[in-house]
Amino acid sequence: MLYKSDKDYKLVWSDEFDGPEIDRNTWGYEIGYVRNNELQDYTDAPENSYIENGCLVIESIKTGDPKRPYTSASLNTLGKKEFLYGKLEMRAKLPFGQGIWPAFWTLGVDIETNPWPACGEIDIMELVGGTNKTFATCPFEDHMGNDVCQATIHYPNEKKALQRALELKDGNFCDDFHIFGIEWTENCIKAYVDNIIYNKLDITDIPAFHRPHYVLVNTAIGGGWPGDPDETTIFPQKYYIDWIRYYK
Repeated sequence: MLYKSDKDYKLVWSDEFDGPEIDRNTWGYEIGYVRNNELQDYTDAPENSYIENGCLVIESIKTGDPKRPYTSASLNTLGKKEFLYGKLEMRAKLPFGQGIWPAFWTLGVDIETNPWPACGEIDIMELVGGTNKTFATCPFEDHMGNDVCQATIHYPNEKKALQRALELKDGNFCDDFHIFGIEWTENCIKAYVDNIIYNKLDITDIPAFHRPHYVLVNTAIGGGWPGDPDETTIFPQKYYIDWIRYYK
């Protein structure tokens, strides 16, 4: 389905990443090991996240240290910028390969007092890198690969039908930039890629999506969903984010 909104939206905030440095008034960092049995340490070091040619770059590095085999970055707007309803979009070129897991997502700003999943989570884009594959142990997840992105909506007592995948007709998401977005109204969340809607949920009666959220962008390495990198995985991997824009 081609995305076409019945509302008139106005751009109210964006980060075009055209300055010399990451704007610390907008972005904070997760540090260290965080979740999902992943292998990376998240850092705020300049080798893991920086501005280059008008893009935010999240660079994932293989360190050679068995106790800390990979480093990467996870940036978020918690306590700095929050979002409720509207359109939220990102133009990005994604990393690739077995064990590589980039994401663009939101969590409720009340997560500390209203822990996940009660706070709500909107996965606008996740990619589980590698060649196309399915996971028999995770039956509600669609197939995955460098040419497949996922949109998922998490909340208490969620239904398995909330995860959907979109597969490119040609090439992979690492080949070129694409626009990943959601339209979020009082009644519905629609997820789309390059104006093609591929996930939709009625949220009228779900409290988690009637409270503000904050944005996260990160690249995870390994973990229970993608599995570990292998001999085919190339490092470093770079996640290029041209811009993130919010419309009301």
